[in-house]
Amino acid sequence: MLASEGIKRVELGRDEFEKRVWEWKEKYGGTITNQIKRLGASCDWTRECFTLDEQLSRAVIEAFIRLHKKGLI
Repeated sequence: MLASEGIKRVELGRDEFEKRVWEWKEKYGGTITNQIKRLGASCDWTRECFTLDEQLSRAVIEAFIRLHKKGLI
């Protein structure tokens, strides 16, 4: 979407980029979930979350820090 507007991610700054990610998620996130459900995935949909959800985001950062300290990334 950004490329079609002639914009690079780094030109937006973190806050504006994150705002646009959330807008995209609101518009298209349900489509992805519905596709997975139609494929027959039997997930606990009550626990569904998004990569940038605050709790999950903290877990991802912590995992990357641990992997970095171990020299794995």
